Parts: sequence; C-alpha cells; structure tokens
Amino acid sequence: MGDFEKAYKLAHEAYLLDPYNRMAFTVKIQSEIAKEWARYIQESEEYFARIEQIANKENITPKDKAKIKMMLEILIDEYKTLKPSLLIPEWLKIEAKKRYEKAKRLYEAITTGSD
Repeated sequence: MGDFEKAYKLAHEAYLLDPYNRMAFTVKIQSEIAKEWARYIQESEEYFARIEQIANKENITPKDKAKIKMMLEILIDEYKTLKPSLLIPEWLKIEAKKRYEKAKRLYEAITTGSD
C-alpha cells in the first residue's frame, strides 16, 4: 500500500516551516485522507479474517452470529464516514468499495438468513 504516513509527515514538516505553503497543506490533508482509506482497507481485512474463523467453526452460536453482524455493521458504517477526495489514488477508492460491498452482501446474508 502507498506510503501515506511518510507523505503526511513530510508535508506536515513543510507546512510547519511555512504555513502559507499551499502545496504542503494540500499534500498533508490528502495524505491524511488517504491514510484513513488505507486504514479502512487494512481493518476490513482483519475483520474478514476473524469472520472467516468464526464461519469455519463446526457450530455457529447465536453469540458468534451477533459478533459477525456487529463487525459487518462497523465496516459498513465506517465506509460511509470516509472523506471523499478527487486527489487520493483511485485504487484506494476501488479497494475500499470492494470491501464495503462484500460487507454489505455478508450482512444481508446473515440478517436475512435463517436463525
């Protein structure tokens, strides 16, 4: 994944040296937004791995199902809070949307499935 943390730190340093540096300010803000998108992608992978572990159990309890539902709700809600930007890499948006769509499909399956 991109090195958005390094870009943010460098832009932040440049901005502190010259608060009127518009380029530094823009890079700083956009790097911060990109880091949020990248964090969403990373966290979604962690949640999906945990969901898969639960789903692979021989018996899924109501408690397990509630846990899965909660993790999916978090992913769905977090995606909706990501800040839109025309300046972050398109692949970040595509990857995040894929994970959001996957979470939505799983959520619909678990909430409409038999109890």
